Amino acid sequence: MLKKPVTIKDLQAHIKRVDFHPDKKHEVVLKLFEEVGELSVEMRRAHQSGLSETLRQNIKYELYDVLHYVTHIANIYGVDLEEAIIEKDHINAKKYNDRGGDKHD
Repeated sequence: MLKKPVTIKDLQAHIKRVDFHPDKKHEVVLKLFEEVGELSVEMRRAHQSGLSETLRQNIKYELYDVLHYVTHIANIYGVDLEEAIIEKDHINAKKYNDRGGDKHD
């Protein structure tokens, strides 16, 4: 079980311990799509009726589910997510050089 503070490396190691199925790549990506769909439903509900505490919690849990399956896919392909985040952020900073300082899109 994870405890605060959680790093990306911690999360990646945890998910590899509890849910690692390199032989089920297709099923894992389908689960990711399913979870993104569930997140979208909760976001639409919040947009239509306002963000209640229940909807905020639902969105929080769906975000975790999406992150879980993204991390699972990274584990299947041997991708260090911490390294990928840093590398891609540098690439994006150069590509979109109008991003200044701490300003995020």
